[in-house]
Amino acid sequence: MTQKNKIRALTEGAIMIAAATVLGYFRIFRFPFGGSIDLALVPILVYCLRWGPKYSLLCCFVNGLLQYFLGGGIAISWQSMLLDYVVAYMLVFLCGFGCGKKFGWLWGTVLGSFGRWVSLTLSGGLLWYMYMPEVFLGIPMKNPWVYSILLNGVLVLAVMAVDLVVLGIMQSVPALRKIVLSSQVGE
Repeated sequence: MTQKNKIRALTEGAIMIAAATVLGYFRIFRFPFGGSIDLALVPILVYCLRWGPKYSLLCCFVNGLLQYFLGGGIAISWQSMLLDYVVAYMLVFLCGFGCGKKFGWLWGTVLGSFGRWVSLTLSGGLLWYMYMPEVFLGIPMKNPWVYSILLNGVLVLAVMAVDLVVLGIMQSVPALRKIVLSSQVGE
């Protein structure tokens, strides 16, 4: 990759992180048990799909830090800050493996969301277990891992559904598909 393309990748990353930070303030829905649905991941996913996993890792790392510090992040310890924000958002870089692939926007988003879910589930099972309610979604809760799997599954699936709708709309509009979701790797 040329020096010009490296600068372009970093510049686009900064713009997408800024857009994600701003979109994070406009929540569509806030869950009573923590977390929210917003469009903050859409610019990050678009970046991952354009530049692939190599550049996406740094972009997702910085986004995770900013989501915590500027987005009003809640943590009970430095470990929960890492797992709930830094690592969780960093694992969204897995979406970059869909870069340039047929239906990459679809399975890349699913893969990135799965990575985020794994980190959030680990955090819930290891660190947040003391806040587990007696009943969740009508199911008696005895095991913190079951609770974490369900809680974070609901959150990540809801966010992923909204992201897939938005990316699907972008994919269906030819001008957006060509400009927004075209791969920049190797150009």
